[in-house]
Amino acid sequence: KLFENEQPTQYLFSYVRGEECMGYGGLVHINYEKSSAELSFIMNTELEAEEFRFHWTNYLQLIEVIAFTTLKLNRIFTYAYNLRPHLYPILEDRGFLCERLIPNALIADGNSIPAIIHSKWNAQLRKATLLDTDLTFQWAQDPTVRRYAFTQKEITKEGHEAWFKNKLADPLCEYFILETTEGNPLGSFRIDYNSSTSTGLISYLIAPEFHGKGWGIAMLVLGEVAARQIGLSGLIGEVIPENSSSCAIFVKLGYDAEVFSDRIRYKKTL
Repeated sequence: KLFENEQPTQYLFSYVRGEECMGYGGLVHINYEKSSAELSFIMNTELEAEEFRFHWTNYLQLIEVIAFTTLKLNRIFTYAYNLRPHLYPILEDRGFLCERLIPNALIADGNSIPAIIHSKWNAQLRKATLLDTDLTFQWAQDPTVRRYAFTQKEITKEGHEAWFKNKLADPLCEYFILETTEGNPLGSFRIDYNSSTSTGLISYLIAPEFHGKGWGIAMLVLGEVAARQIGLSGLIGEVIPENSSSCAIFVKLGYDAEVFSDRIRYKKTL
């Protein structure tokens, strides 16, 4: 009956081969505000030993079409206790990223078991180009973005154009745009790094119209992947204390905090 509701809390499907029902699963705990859903899948345990990889991979491929193409969700994720490690390589083969580890999520036989969240977003990072000059200027001067900037000095279009051009040409800077798979821009992510320490200083912003939709976590997790690809082993992010949303994201993703008089510095080893 949930299929008849306008915004059901879950969509469940039978997983069949021919006339045989081999399992069931779907999209559960759907959050319409953030456009996300958790994946659920249970299959005939007699098939797990020999056919688990095939069916888990097949199920993920099927459910992604429903989640991203049909329902236009931004994110799908799995929440699994660290008792079935064979789940994770299959998820990662399908493009899911390890978002975060939640310690002490379960006590089993006196042992503390963490939970691991793997997520996949309907978005990706791409390299910024000069064609993004006007777009990044619009974001940078928006009052909701400027409110949390370290410097409140007015940004001029000419000044931004020169700065942006220099950043794109800087060999120690990686500048990205986060966009949906349809090409809609969501925000920017920049890494300024020191090759001798293999540590990058990150700066990111989410376009004002997409605030509160969970894209900040997507930005940082995808940015960490990009940082590893260029050989970095650590990241630093600095935030003014009033920026509580950004502070919460850093803490959630396992960054260590160091408090100063005018900023909070977050560090993470990759």
